[in-house]
Amino acid sequence: MYGYYSPLQTPILQQPLLPQQQTIQYVNDKSSAETYQMAPNSSVILMDANLPRFYTKITDASGQATIKSYDFKETEVEKPTEYVTKAEFESFKADLKGVNNESNNESVGK
Repeated sequence: MYGYYSPLQTPILQQPLLPQQQTIQYVNDKSSAETYQMAPNSSVILMDANLPRFYTKITDASGQATIKSYDFKETEVEKPTEYVTKAEFESFKADLKGVNNESNNESVGK
């Protein structure tokens, strides 16, 4: 029957389309990353299981893949910048005042 509604029927709700989440997968090398199968319009991070390297693989609407590889590099902790001590600063300030006083005395005498 058309247009008949039974209270026993459950309406079908459609799930909203969610953006595809980026996932992380492990591969053995770049050739494994190249052969990794993906759906069109998707992206994945592929971690190299043998080297400190990872690959990003992105497919367009036609399924064509673009792969880029990146190497991990350990970062060095920055060494603190050297600062002058308060005593060194006061000594420098006194020397600077002495130079200014001498140049002022010479200009006044002329």
